[in-house]
Amino acid sequence: MASTDSPLTARTLLKQLDLIWLFAEQHVLPRIDTTSLHWEPSPNCVAVREIAGRFVADWPDENTDVFPETTVAWLLWHIEWWWSNTIAVCRGGNAVGPDVYEWSGTVGGIGELRVQWVDILETTELEKTIVGLMPDEAPLWEIAGWVNFELTKNVSEISQLLTRKANTRY
Repeated sequence: MASTDSPLTARTLLKQLDLIWLFAEQHVLPRIDTTSLHWEPSPNCVAVREIAGRFVADWPDENTDVFPETTVAWLLWHIEWWWSNTIAVCRGGNAVGPDVYEWSGTVGGIGELRVQWVDILETTELEKTIVGLMPDEAPLWEIAGWVNFELTKNVSEISQLLTRKANTRY
């Protein structure tokens, strides 16, 4: 483990990530097909659209009274966006805005990011201060806890959308 003074923290974070990923791989990601990827659950929805060969995500108006629903594609784009930014900043790079980030267009994109993230957790001191990702600087172990939470939330949202679509009859 990267941290010599808190090896259980690294082990715990990696075990949590493994558990989240197991749920995603076994119960959520295999259920995604082309139809479910772009299914819009309501007219008030943010999605990812292919424009001039690029996958461009809608960005919701955060000041609206009724926050829009999402598509599975938007949630996968969102996971890739925040995870790519997290990896970039933890490696000393910069985050990019949602209007700049282009989605891979695949379910596999988040799997590739998971491999990069595990490498960071296994090779970087967990007490390392990360600046430029959150409103305040934070140690890597705190960022990793946020990643586990955010991934769990997003995978659960995808699962709920898939279940809702499966139960919708047209």
